[in-house]
Amino acid sequence: KDPDTLDSGPDDQEVFHLLFLASLGMGAAFAIVTGARYIPVLLDLYPAQMRGLFLGLVLASVVIPVRMMKVRDPLMWGIIGAATLVTLWFVGLPEGSSGNARGTVALSFPAPISEELTLGPQSLTLLASGEGGGRDVAFGPAESLTVPAGATGLEVPVVARMAGQAGNISAGSIDDLRGSMPEGTRVQQTEATTGGVDPALWFIFLGGMVAISAMMLPGISGSFVLLLLGLYHYVTHSLGEALFSQDLSAALVVLTMISAIGIGLLTFSRVLRWLFARAPDRTLAVLVGLMVGSLRKLWPFVELAPDGREVLQPPPGMDGLTISVLLTFTLGCGLVLAFEAVGRRATLTSRHG
Repeated sequence: KDPDTLDSGPDDQEVFHLLFLASLGMGAAFAIVTGARYIPVLLDLYPAQMRGLFLGLVLASVVIPVRMMKVRDPLMWGIIGAATLVTLWFVGLPEGSSGNARGTVALSFPAPISEELTLGPQSLTLLASGEGGGRDVAFGPAESLTVPAGATGLEVPVVARMAGQAGNISAGSIDDLRGSMPEGTRVQQTEATTGGVDPALWFIFLGGMVAISAMMLPGISGSFVLLLLGLYHYVTHSLGEALFSQDLSAALVVLTMISAIGIGLLTFSRVLRWLFARAPDRTLAVLVGLMVGSLRKLWPFVELAPDGREVLQPPPGMDGLTISVLLTFTLGCGLVLAFEAVGRRATLTSRHG
């Protein structure tokens, strides 16, 4: 049926809703397939820049629920503050990495380095070809290290950037490095990495339900929730393996996520309708607090403590890393504000017919 001929009748409204869902589904499917190919690679090679992008996306998205609030009295700001503090505490809890594979590599420099060098999660990425022809697996330093001037090499404890058995690789697999290293630096892996354990399917299912529930809320995305739960990297990697390598175990992860999305849509939509019917402004205030407090998790500049805990750091100065993070942060903010402006304009146009 031609969409331009639809009117306000019940039958035509049903057709309109189906067309809307079909268009939304096709767009989402295209974004998911495209993201599965490129986003894991970008997360591996440019962790700080990608955090800057997500930081911009979430920070700019705070505007959406704030504008939707009809009441902004001291009570609402108090709810926002309380939700922010609780979220700051929650995302600041030590994040376990027991499911991430670990090992040691040796770096050798072509000549003694002339000045002190700091190795951290933003400055060094080590790549290994996936076992059995799978996709590349990325590793980073398990803790921030300082290399003194005059050194010709060092051993670096490394940890996989994501949880899962894909990080358990044989000796010699880590053969490429990226980052702010002297030209000609070589990497050697003499022992296999071990300890990688796939997240439990029940946890993936729970994460999928929470993520799809978040997507029903204004201004927040399911991807961001998966990031907070430490599942985003693993799920996108599994999706890529299922789509492009026909990996059956990865396909099981994808099917678990699809099931969680379906059940989450059917259940949380009723809860959300109930909340917005009875306390819309308070619900939005809690949402704003959750978004603001969770920004701590996306701060791009971090160092790793010996126990693997992330320690927030100020920007190192206006160097190449900081400038690139600012660019991706600005891009994230710009995308959200642009789409939000287009949506508001379309709404005004439809109202004035």
